[in-house]
This record gives sequence, C-alpha cells and structure tokens, in this order.
Amino acid sequence: MTIQLLDLEGTAYQRGQKHGQELAKNVQSNIKTYRDRFMMGGASQERIDEEATAWADRLQSHDAEYFEEMQGIADGSNTDIKDIALLNARYEISYSLYTQEAAAANDMPMHEPDGCTAFGILPEYSANGHTLLGQNWDWLNGLLGNLCLLRQRSDEHPDHILLTQAGIVSGMIGFNEHGIGLCVNGLSSKADGKELHHRPFHMRVRDIMRSKTYFDALKVIFGTDRVCSTNWLIGQKGGEILDIESSPNVAHTLYPENGLITHGNHFINRDGIETEYERIAPCSLYRTPRLDRLIRQNSQKWDIEHLKGCLKDRFGDPKAICRYPNPEDPNAAKTVTVTGLIMDLDELTIELTDGPPDQNEFVKYSLRG
Repeated sequence: MTIQLLDLEGTAYQRGQKHGQELAKNVQSNIKTYRDRFMMGGASQERIDEEATAWADRLQSHDAEYFEEMQGIADGSNTDIKDIALLNARYEISYSLYTQEAAAANDMPMHEPDGCTAFGILPEYSANGHTLLGQNWDWLNGLLGNLCLLRQRSDEHPDHILLTQAGIVSGMIGFNEHGIGLCVNGLSSKADGKELHHRPFHMRVRDIMRSKTYFDALKVIFGTDRVCSTNWLIGQKGGEILDIESSPNVAHTLYPENGLITHGNHFINRDGIETEYERIAPCSLYRTPRLDRLIRQNSQKWDIEHLKGCLKDRFGDPKAICRYPNPEDPNAAKTVTVTGLIMDLDELTIELTDGPPDQNEFVKYSLRG
C-alpha cells in the first residue's frame, strides 16, 4: 500500500471539504483511535467532548482560516466539528484529558508523546550534495493506513507538502517550495499543558510551511511560548540545519556535528527543563546515538539507500528505531513506526513508507508533481 496524496487548492473551506470527502473513513478512524487512547488514560466520553469543544473555540480564535478548513473537513466527512478539533489539538489536548488519578503514578501524563528517531545531513556530507532530513515517525498503531500527504498550491502562500493524519488541517513533517523542511519529535516536560492559550503545535507547523525565509520559519518556533514540548529539526536547501528542543517556555538549539545530527524523544540539553520522560520511555536514550552511529558506519558520503537501511534497524525490538507494537501494551496504547521517510530539500521530494520501513516500500513524491 502507499500513502494517499491529496492535491489541495482553492479556499480554505474547499480544501477542507475535499480532504473530508476523500478521506472520510480515515478521518472517522483517527477520531476513534484518539478517543480510545484518551479514555485509556482515564478520561470519560463527556470529558473528551468538553475538552474538544473548548479547543474548537481556541482554534477558531487563533486562526479563523484554519478553523474554516476544519469546518470543511467536518462537513466533507460528516463528522462533528468538535471531533475535528480533537484531532487538530490532539497534541495539546492530551495533557488536559488524563485524570489526576491516571497521572499520579509518575507525577506527569501517563503516555509517551509521538515517538520517532530523526536525522539531518548537511550537503557536503551527502552523496548528491543536497540537504537531507528524515525520520521514522512512531505513534499509535490505529493510525496505520490513515495518514495522507497534502500537496497544497496557493497564490498567497508557498506551495508545500505535508505528511498528516486524516482530519488534521496541517501536519507534522514536510517542506515548501523554498526548500524549508521540518521533522518533529515528541518531547515531554513537567511544564506541558499548563498554559493553554498559546498557538498550538499543528498551526505552528503550517506557519513554518508558509515561511519564505529560514528566519521566518525559526521565528514561528521562538517568537512565542508554547503549550507543549516539541523537538523541531528544521533545515533549508543550501545547507542549513538546526535542531530546537522546546518546552513551553524554554528553547535550546543543537547543531550538526561533522555534517550530521540525530534526535529522539528526550531533551539533550536539560538546562531549565524538568522532565521524567526517560522513566516511561528510556528507548530514546539508545535510539538517538544508534542512528548517528549507523549512518556514520558508511565511510563514504551518505546516500539515500544507505539512509533507508538505517531506518530499518531493529535493535532493542520492539522499542527500536523501526518500531513494532509491544504485545504487553494495551491495544489503545500500542505504538508502531507508522512511516519512515527521507526528504531532499534541494530536489523538493519526499520518499516514505506506509508502515514500518523494513517491510514496506519507499514511494517517492515531488512537490512539482
């Protein structure tokens, strides 16, 4: 199978309506996946509805155009707007949906944020002389088959490609026509979810995709405080890559060493950060340096095929770079590598898999079509 590609243009509502109509079953499946996950964390259906409705209002107040596209998805997929809000604020909303009882054991939300292991390579170290970003994106098993690529063309904003979950206006990973690219890793800190009025994660991703310069893209991350912790691996063709570890009110920058940077789901620079993430997901502590070492084992300049092989690594199975569900985890919490991907920011292409990369083919897509 391959991840579906949607070409979107027109008004915000028209884009959303097409998204909802063509991916209606996928949207509904993703809503169920997140509802099940939140309920496993201790939330009732009533509490989920209450938080989703509150976030619908917040999203509308932050960005009327974004909300209009959400409404198009809701109408196109015949779903309630609060459920589309649940998806679009799924990163932030998790921190308020777990009950105090569910969170008490570790004094933090009892869940792993979106997992992944990411890399960035500067052009002087790549075989084709291009700037490369890539990662495995690990998250809920129920999302398998329910991702899509949005290729959006506009006269008002830069054209871009975004990997997203059906029902979400923006996405997680992508690049635009100016060669600005983004990978993300979930992080967790004790400050997450305490200030809910800041611009949410998925809106910031789209703001980055709409940036014309690297400066503008970085400003999206640094310009205001955030609701939740995130690692942003951001690059641009021509050879610049930065890694930004952000908590709600602290951000640190990491730089490539000898042409390469890798990152997982733990803070490397913990100055001003309170985190106990390693207590619930210590696998990040070995995935991050292992991917670095695997890539560097090839003494030549690193090519795409070598990088694909590195993303297939199963050391530490099932909590590996290429992840499979742990049979001991509850069904609603099982995680898997939903996709593996590599982006060429000079060529403006992305190659990605529909499922774990060791068993699924990489398929190539171009922004140019």
